[in-house]
Amino acid sequence: MSRITIAHLWEETEPPWDRGDVPWIVRMAVRWGITLVGFLAAEWFVNDVVYDRDRFIVDGTEALLIAAAIFVGLRAVLRPILLFLTCPLQLITFGLFILVINAVIVLATEEVCDCLNVDRFQVDGFFPALLGALAISVVSFVLSRFLRRNPFGTLT
Repeated sequence: MSRITIAHLWEETEPPWDRGDVPWIVRMAVRWGITLVGFLAAEWFVNDVVYDRDRFIVDGTEALLIAAAIFVGLRAVLRPILLFLTCPLQLITFGLFILVINAVIVLATEEVCDCLNVDRFQVDGFFPALLGALAISVVSFVLSRFLRRNPFGTLT
C-alpha cells in the first residue's frame, strides 16, 4: 500500500468534527452528544431487555446531562491510564478487557455523581455497569461511523 493510499484512506474516514482544524470544544460536544444517546440506550438495554427491574437508572434530563459530561471527562482522563496499566490483560483477552475498563468508568461516574449530589443516576452493581458500558460502546461506535464523511469505508 502506498503512502498516498493511506493518506487518502485517512482523509475519507476521519469524521469532519474530529479533524485538527475543529476546535476542541466542538469535538467534546459531539462526544458528549453521542454519550447522551449511549446512556439512554444503556438504560433501556439494562432495565428492559436484560433485567426486570431498575439496575441502571438515569432519572431526568439533568441527571442525564451531568452523568454524560462526567463520563466523557472521566473517560478522557482514566481510560488511557487504565489501558496502559492493563496492557497484558488486553493482549490476553484480545482487547475485550476494554469493556471491563468502560464498566469501571461507569461505576466511577456513579460515584462522582453521588459526591456531587446527583442522586438520579444510579448503577446497581458491576454487571449492570458492564452491560451499560457495552451498550454505550455499541451506540458510540455506530453513531461515530454514521457521522463520518464516508461511513462505510468505500474508497473511490
